[in-house]
Amino acid sequence: MAEKKISDYEKYIRTDELLALQKTPDQMVHPDELLFQTLHQSMEIWLKETCFEIERVSGMVDRDELESADHYLRRIAHILEHLTGSLKILESMPPADYHVIRLNALGKGSGQESPGFQALLERLPQIWPNVAALLERRKATIDAIYKEPRKHWDLWMFLQALMQVDENFQSWRYHHFHLVRRIIGDEVKSLKGVPAAALAPTAVEKVFPPLWKAVNDLTRAVSPQYG
Repeated sequence: MAEKKISDYEKYIRTDELLALQKTPDQMVHPDELLFQTLHQSMEIWLKETCFEIERVSGMVDRDELESADHYLRRIAHILEHLTGSLKILESMPPADYHVIRLNALGKGSGQESPGFQALLERLPQIWPNVAALLERRKATIDAIYKEPRKHWDLWMFLQALMQVDENFQSWRYHHFHLVRRIIGDEVKSLKGVPAAALAPTAVEKVFPPLWKAVNDLTRAVSPQYG
């Protein structure tokens, strides 16, 4: 039998290794295990990429390369939007089928243990000191930028890119909460002993609170009766 010729694409993407990471049909406790593993493994790869881009952006901010930082922040926002959209695929799994996987294959595993998510949760807020240093160098405040965006256009666009990342991250957590509620309910405890309802408050946690505070401050300054 002739040996299979491996293309340059396969060598570069390492498809043999990548596709061997999922269970084979004879190893699965349920056919939907392929969906479950594929979605979560791809998420871990995207989260690795996201953390990599955050590191790049931090350096760009320190070098005052705001157009580049803006571009790559929006890339991060797109990735988070993609992750949110992928949750809809998992919603196609009937809860009864998920419980077969949960009880017979997942063990004590929980999405709360995702190394990619934990890395993102830690790394994303750490960009803020770079932002604060930038504003100090420019002798600008967030309130002033929000009040007169066209006077500080590059800073305004940069802060809006940051806000988009924050919004998309919150959206991902919000939709993940509803996915969990839809599949296992919000009252039953997870394998880590925490009910899904405990995820609800995290769905609206802000990554960069000063940006959102500035919106409130501007509204109150323009229309005090809103206070």
